[in-house]
Amino acid sequence: MKKLLIVIVILIAAAIAINLLCRDIPPPDVTDLKVQRPQVSSNENAYTYFDSATNALHWPTNASIVTDYLAGEPVPEEQVLDVIDRNEEMFRTVDEGLQCAMCLAPELTGFDSLLPYLADWRNIGRVLAFRTRYQRLSGSHAEAALTCVSLLRFGDLLQHDAECLVNYLVGIAVLEIGLQQARDIAQDDGSTDCELSALSTALAELGPFDHGLVRAMMLEYKGTSKIIDDVINGKFSLNDVAGLVGSAPSGILKRRRIPRYFLQPNKTRAEFATFYRNVISNAPLPYADMNLYDVEEAFGIEKSKVKLMTRPNGVGKILCALMIPAVESLLERKCRTETSVAATSLMVALHGYELKKGIFPETVDKLVPDYLASIPSDPYDGRPFRYDPSKGVVYSVGKDLEDSGGSSTLLSGHESDAPQKKRWDGKDIVFRIEGLKQRKPLEREVSGDIE
Repeated sequence: MKKLLIVIVILIAAAIAINLLCRDIPPPDVTDLKVQRPQVSSNENAYTYFDSATNALHWPTNASIVTDYLAGEPVPEEQVLDVIDRNEEMFRTVDEGLQCAMCLAPELTGFDSLLPYLADWRNIGRVLAFRTRYQRLSGSHAEAALTCVSLLRFGDLLQHDAECLVNYLVGIAVLEIGLQQARDIAQDDGSTDCELSALSTALAELGPFDHGLVRAMMLEYKGTSKIIDDVINGKFSLNDVAGLVGSAPSGILKRRRIPRYFLQPNKTRAEFATFYRNVISNAPLPYADMNLYDVEEAFGIEKSKVKLMTRPNGVGKILCALMIPAVESLLERKCRTETSVAATSLMVALHGYELKKGIFPETVDKLVPDYLASIPSDPYDGRPFRYDPSKGVVYSVGKDLEDSGGSSTLLSGHESDAPQKKRWDGKDIVFRIEGLKQRKPLEREVSGDIE
């Protein structure tokens, strides 16, 4: 009888413990993560026109025509003109959208929503850059500057009111394509003060870049919260979610109905909210002042996943790890965009000064106020952007936060990076400038090819 009583007590204690371990917290207060969707009519929404532009987009079957040309490879002029001519309607439609104050994409309905327009928008950006390059190389510098301004405005509209993180990333990727074209125009010996002034004005109007990121993070929280509901209600298994983000868990994660011991929705929502709040609080800051969030450490993912699965809300923590992006790379991507804008603004201003004075200034202070309203700050350490006239560079200290005097020497372990990445993996993030006497003449049309 005594033994039976002990067993009953143990069972009751176990039941109480399991009940406590399965108990969820109250719904977290996430009013600070709710997004107010602006009210905008379709004819005042750039999305209306940009969506129509995707239908008018002519993307050549041989896509290398565009990519090779933008990379400086020779492409027959008739092929270049064919791409431009076939996209005249698209250019006109985009220009209509650029008259709008915002680009507000349709509200996403779920994690599995399709966003086919994003890939087309990126290709529209490439074709705008394609036309900019052709106009510049053919000597039509005023037209090249106007097309480049349109490209910059296009990318900026896409990122500013992003409906999701991918939308934001596409916007700043398009913007970077435009910034490269702006730097090329600034360095071209055929560009006049008129073109440089137009670029300088457009560059000053870009951003801010934390607004779009913050909005995207709030909407990402809304989406992940819905995913939790879908997993709880059996619409998705965690394995379904994992497949969409490129992972493939197994076992209990394949089940449509997951016991509450393993997945507690409110605790999981609270974990997601903590992450998104961290990104939002860091978004306006220089990289040096950011308090970066270690996802693996926060959720214990660096430990055995088997052990994690035995703990309360283990599946919820794994869900967070699957869905949450790498915060450091996300925030640094925003810093890179700000760095590229700051460097391009300085380069355009320096060339404007050189065009009038015949030489570059000894310091960037001489650019204010005639060429710049103020000297842009370095998004990495918050100090004024660096300029070294003796080396012919403007530069940022980069994520190591050490001023290496404008050194583009790669940091250890980055020697094998792709060429387009190497600027960002050097000791400093360096943008080279060339004076009028240093520049090589532009290569014009040769045997039907344009470089």
